Amino acid sequence: MIEQTLIFGQDKHLVGTVTLPTNPMAGHAQTMAILTNAGVIPRIGPHRLNVRLARRFAELGIATLRFDMSGLGDSRRSTSLKSTGEQFVLDTIAAMDVAQAQFGCDRFFMVGFCSGGDVAQVVAEHDERLRAIVLWDSYVYPTRQAKLRGLLHRLRRNTFGSAAEKLVNRLKSMPTKRTASAATTEDPAPEGPTIFGRIRMPDRDVFGQRIRALVDKGVEVMFLYSGGEPEWYNYPGQFREMFSSYGFVDRVVYENIVRSDHTFIQPHSQAALQASVERWLEQRALPALVRSRQSDPNGARASVNLVPA
Repeated sequence: MIEQTLIFGQDKHLVGTVTLPTNPMAGHAQTMAILTNAGVIPRIGPHRLNVRLARRFAELGIATLRFDMSGLGDSRRSTSLKSTGEQFVLDTIAAMDVAQAQFGCDRFFMVGFCSGGDVAQVVAEHDERLRAIVLWDSYVYPTRQAKLRGLLHRLRRNTFGSAAEKLVNRLKSMPTKRTASAATTEDPAPEGPTIFGRIRMPDRDVFGQRIRALVDKGVEVMFLYSGGEPEWYNYPGQFREMFSSYGFVDRVVYENIVRSDHTFIQPHSQAALQASVERWLEQRALPALVRSRQSDPNGARASVNLVPA
């Protein structure tokens, strides 16, 4: 394999590492994987997972570009006045642009860890070249059963006495009817619980409809959840229960790697992730990329009017 550094982007502020296979996979010389930051973790990925994935993809015959988004890792901040979310989407499109210009790649799949997956969803909405995405520890909307299981988890984790004390303190801190009424007009809305590092998530309808739209246009989507939030994502049927009303559950792949934490501290969790992604690539993503290329031999392009959600 060959690894080299790329400097790209409108301001030449983005830094990436491209990993090229010695023997490209038949039918996929123009296919490339995109890997990026997980939160503020640089492009090496959590515990060097992006490096391992890129080199494994090269062994399979697939090229990879792993890069730092604006202001993260080795990449400088952009001079653009775009919001952070919009800029990250534009950075990812710029990564595909340079891959297409320098290496002839016109179809991509993206493995997005946590916030990287949040970016992948929006990019796939607006750029037809991104035809498959992996979402690691994506948005969670706790169901009633998940909340009950989460409560049991907290009770087991704490002694009964400390749990009871916390419950009493919570009840004491709850506003009265009068103070609650005042809060609705004077105070900002409280933030929700922190789930996989996020304190805010899009409304479930917004997210559900986004995934449905992606699936409807042929994008392959894989959801992978860790066991890192047992208070909020904690039983096998939760994914189906969260999203059954949106019509995509049976059209995507979803797995729960229970023994993994959110950031892949243990080698076995990295191995499990890699095995799941390889299986998905073989069975779903790579065939979808071939179909996409056959249906549009002239090459897909990004939407002109990019307005990230």
